[in-house]
Amino acid sequence: MDVAILGSPKMALECAHSIFDETPSAHVTIYTEEAEIGFPEIPFSEEIVLSQALATIPENWYSTIPNGIDQDTPSKTAHSWLTKILAIRLASRGGQFLLRTTILEIDEDRQEISFRGGGSIGSGVDSYDELYDFR
Repeated sequence: MDVAILGSPKMALECAHSIFDETPSAHVTIYTEEAEIGFPEIPFSEEIVLSQALATIPENWYSTIPNGIDQDTPSKTAHSWLTKILAIRLASRGGQFLLRTTILEIDEDRQEISFRGGGSIGSGVDSYDELYDFR
């Protein structure tokens, strides 16, 4: 099963983890205009307490948290790191990220996405079985 996820907010990464939980053999690609997951050009506005957020997420969905990150104080940085550690773990589960990638067209009849990006795959057309748009 080929899954295309557009955008990379926390909800998109959680969706991808859920897909891998249900279908470990799925091929999940996340297309995002961000250069780095977790540290978008427009910073997060929501402050979270990392320890509280982690208590609501399955442990196999996130990677190790750096020692210097305060887990008990509300902060925007905690939100960034939560998104980052979700993405790191997702990559280790087989998720593919196309960073700095713009979606040019979605053909729902053919189930294809046309894109242009700045990574190793400069542009192309990918087919999908399921599409989730979090942009």
